[in-house]
Amino acid sequence: MSIKLIAFDLDGTSIVNHWELPEDNRRALLAAAERGVMLVPATGRMRDFLPPAVLELPVGHAITSNGGAVFDLLTGEAIIENLIPSQLALRLHKVLSKYKIYMEYYFKGSPITQKDMRDWALAGGVPQGKQWLIVEKSYTYTRDLEETLSEARLCPEKVNLPYIPQDIREELFEELAAIGGLRITSSIADNMEINAEAAHKGAALLELAKRLGLKQEELFAIGDNGNDLTMLEAAGCSVAVEDGNELAKAAARYVTAPHDAGGLARAIERFVLGAGEE
Repeated sequence: MSIKLIAFDLDGTSIVNHWELPEDNRRALLAAAERGVMLVPATGRMRDFLPPAVLELPVGHAITSNGGAVFDLLTGEAIIENLIPSQLALRLHKVLSKYKIYMEYYFKGSPITQKDMRDWALAGGVPQGKQWLIVEKSYTYTRDLEETLSEARLCPEKVNLPYIPQDIREELFEELAAIGGLRITSSIADNMEINAEAAHKGAALLELAKRLGLKQEELFAIGDNGNDLTMLEAAGCSVAVEDGNELAKAAARYVTAPHDAGGLARAIERFVLGAGEE
């Protein structure tokens, strides 16, 4: 059966240098779209942090916040949501507040944080190599995150911690796991991403496919890291890039070239455009 939808991870899989879509990947995705294949970015990023180079493709939907929300990109509306309940978000925040870390909440496709927390992060609280994750976002600022979560009863798509020092990582993970009801993953080194337990890329992909009238065997997924595992397991044809982590490569049916060596393009050429066999 032919592939009718490509779900592609962004960072570490299809883009380089945070924003760039290599030309060979762009051409392969466009060639698939010209054959009627749907293109669906599937990322831990929120809607408002999707790279312009990806949005320039004929993409109608995007799986964002690790499956916390699926957006119709033509209307900007979330058509599928699997959010962290407000009371659980408050319990989570109380744990996070015990640590000197930077945190941001994704809500309705946009990020919320505290201005003083951002200033601290950019003054050295977050390593310089990771500060692009903060500098290049357009935030809604609140004086007090806990107060905002409580008063507005916010149900976040995801809570993102761009950098967790190694000396507190294990302790923090254990505290969060003890709360229950949460899914904790990582998409880049030293970060932590927190969703509702039932929210993940695999579930979002299958629900979107159901709404679009597609079968599991018509789905192609490609990724590189821990937050891609469920998507790789859900798709009928799944591929991991060679420079992805071992868990991703074990979850995928196939392994392609590294992400910065045309891995996505080669996989699409082989499994979608028909240059090879499954």
